[in-house]
Amino acid sequence: MDSNAKYLFIDNELECAWVTRAQQGEHHAFERLLQHYRGYLFNYLLKLNKDHDVIDDLIQETWIKVYKSIIQFRGDGSFRGWLCMIARNTWKNYLRSEHYERYDYTVDVYQHDIAADNQIDEQAILTEEKERLYNAITQLPVKQREAVHLRINEQLSFNSIAKLMQCSVSTAKSNHYYGIRSVQQMLAA
Repeated sequence: MDSNAKYLFIDNELECAWVTRAQQGEHHAFERLLQHYRGYLFNYLLKLNKDHDVIDDLIQETWIKVYKSIIQFRGDGSFRGWLCMIARNTWKNYLRSEHYERYDYTVDVYQHDIAADNQIDEQAILTEEKERLYNAITQLPVKQREAVHLRINEQLSFNSIAKLMQCSVSTAKSNHYYGIRSVQQMLAA
């Protein structure tokens, strides 16, 4: 089972209860949400930025924003989606800030689980192919790369992707489609 799977499957009623209690000011319920989504949030931000120190700061800032605005969560979508939207906006604000020095375009969208192989030549070929894929993905425009990441790694629906990216469903589909097509063209060249 995927290490993120435990973050994806939470009883909806339990999550709603935690959120409702947190909205009423119960700190224990907010702590439960924080504990449950801490690893998921870290992995989500790791896809956007590889610097662990920056990620720690982004997580802290995200949770402060969530704490201050949880009363505004209406429950139209999932809490996880709302949390990701806040984290994404926090990351975007970081990119615009004076603390930002260089954006790391090395977002690893596709995670390869390459089995150990005794043949060095075959392993070298697989490593080269993985590197080519990695390089192609990192060359995508930010919106396409993010749509591909959310669809492939996070396995989100296009409706969820559209909410996170704050765009229409057709725009989310378009960004994903053109991202995949561009990667295929780069690999074919």
